[in-house]
Amino acid sequence: MSIWEALPILQNGLAACVITALVCSFLGVYVVLKRVVFVTAALSQTASLGIAGAMFLGVVIGGVGPDHVGSVWPIVAAVAASCGLAAVLAFQHAERRLTRESLLGVAYIVPAGIALLLLDYVGGATHDIENLLFGNAVFVSTAQVLVLALVAASVLGLHALLYKEFVFTAFDLETAKASGMRTMALNQALFASIGLTIAVTISSVGALPVFAFMVIPSAAALLMTRRLAQTFVLSVAIGVAAALVGFYASFQWRLPTGPAMIAVASAFLLPGVLARRRSG
Repeated sequence: MSIWEALPILQNGLAACVITALVCSFLGVYVVLKRVVFVTAALSQTASLGIAGAMFLGVVIGGVGPDHVGSVWPIVAAVAASCGLAAVLAFQHAERRLTRESLLGVAYIVPAGIALLLLDYVGGATHDIENLLFGNAVFVSTAQVLVLALVAASVLGLHALLYKEFVFTAFDLETAKASGMRTMALNQALFASIGLTIAVTISSVGALPVFAFMVIPSAAALLMTRRLAQTFVLSVAIGVAAALVGFYASFQWRLPTGPAMIAVASAFLLPGVLARRRSG
């Protein structure tokens, strides 16, 4: 069977991967340039804890099996947990005995540990739980694609509307303050958009591909160009290309979809390194 013949079955998964790559690759430029890469890792684990917590409560309080909790409440819990942590991390905390990196390490490992404990208690349909936590980039429901598309359109629309404000706040804070911009509110909105995107995308395509799309395309684009506007365009183009080629390679050679997309995205780092060496 060719991929064209299998497309009616795979179209939702392909759409989910492309939408995820598009929005994550765009936001990844902020993530890499603001040097908050590990914030996205912490947000991913916190969103996973939200999903695990919703399934745990469904089993313990609701008295239903883990495969009957449904897909709405886990996603709602993931969004609440991820956006809550994003709001906390958006503040510029003064470093005292614990550095910001230490706090991020705690925010990463504690939710991961608790989520594993909750899932171990829930047990049962581990295949369904793994799909919900780590995503199934091949078989994605139409409802998940619609939610992904709605969130992506909302996030990208917000960034299109406030592009200059977000750029000044993220990369030239003093100028933004001097211009009278509400930098704290804008920083909160930026982190909230990242937290919302991570929470919704990981339940469809998995935590690992989402983290990769947040980092690799923007890093490759930054190696290829020094202009910010071109960096956004290149990053999105690389992310979408990696999703399409990786998805095709996954089908053609029966590879796991997430790692296949990551491998393709990583290949774009090489021309970026060569371009940077040539330009000096």
